[in-house]
Amino acid sequence: MPAAIKLSPKGLRWFRGGHLWIFRDDILAGAEAAQNGEVVRIESSVGSFLAQAFYSQKSKIALRIIRWEEAILDRDFFRGRLQACRDRRGNLFSPATACRLVSAEGDLFPGLIVDHYAGHLVVQFLIPGAERLRPLLLDLFQELFSPRSITLRHDLAVREMEGLDQEKTMLLGEPQREVAVAEGPVRYLADLWEGQKTGAYLDQQMNRLGISRFARGRALDAFCYQGHFALHLARACDEVKAVDSSGPALARLQENCDLNDIKNVAPERANAFEALAALEAQGEKFEFIVLDPPPFAKSRKDLARASKGYRELNRRALALLRPGGHLATYSCSYNLSTEAFLDLLREAAAEARRQVRVLESHTQAPDHPLLLSVPETHYLKGFVLEVAD
Repeated sequence: MPAAIKLSPKGLRWFRGGHLWIFRDDILAGAEAAQNGEVVRIESSVGSFLAQAFYSQKSKIALRIIRWEEAILDRDFFRGRLQACRDRRGNLFSPATACRLVSAEGDLFPGLIVDHYAGHLVVQFLIPGAERLRPLLLDLFQELFSPRSITLRHDLAVREMEGLDQEKTMLLGEPQREVAVAEGPVRYLADLWEGQKTGAYLDQQMNRLGISRFARGRALDAFCYQGHFALHLARACDEVKAVDSSGPALARLQENCDLNDIKNVAPERANAFEALAALEAQGEKFEFIVLDPPPFAKSRKDLARASKGYRELNRRALALLRPGGHLATYSCSYNLSTEAFLDLLREAAAEARRQVRVLESHTQAPDHPLLLSVPETHYLKGFVLEVAD
């Protein structure tokens, strides 16, 4: 019999709000009998069944709900949930493209990330509950997705917070240094063994595909990483300056340009803040700019400093645009709300003395679904702005 964990009145109120997480402080009793990673029974204080959840001994998030029905979680259940993830992706899942097949809480599968890169899978078991299911899930991945390789990318600090080891392991096939992925009209190389995230920033895929309809003239891609925005911009612009502080990322950008026979991208290794300041001082002007920085506010205590950084970046970018020019600007900091980001952009526009229109609002691609009851699943926000003066 699984352990039964009773919620405090506060925990019950939180549960009824629909969130998938229950914090340790909201447990009334029963945790001492639960094993790490076990699927446990969540009950009210009087013993009424509420849900089933993965239990974590180390994390502040003690319970992550996996099912609201009282039934055995067997192979058929997990197969059905993975099949639903695949069906939800529709034609995003194809032999030549990349997409996220399972997005943890967004797909009602806490602690599991599965990314697909042109026939190869990269998997992350982020909590003990998912880790405990590793043999079963790996078997199901092969049955449902027929991968050419499976890589475990467990090189994440979050696993240590859960009491799990960091590791990188090949479970099927050979380590994939260069997987060629098709993204609309361009192709790029993803390093599934060493690349950021699981090899690429898949959450921006739809934004990259749509951005070229605004692009023209001279463009700047700041925090370009391996140039995924720049590749799309190059097809619509006369020239693209691509700035990043990572030498290896810029080397991969050049490889991606060669793969697409693109000649009008100029990589530049520099700190993006310093590069924008230098361009402004030199009186440079652009028709299109992309700002896609890493998360500045990883926790709430970082918000004040992060807000200052976002405001400075966007002020400088707006100052660099010609009248009628466009800025695609993003934040992947969950702790910075969409409303707060808009406020920062309003302040940046005022400081730059520019009148600015909002043409589009962006978020993460649909293979990174937003679950309304779990606001943490909505982390990427962005806007396409037009300088109106």
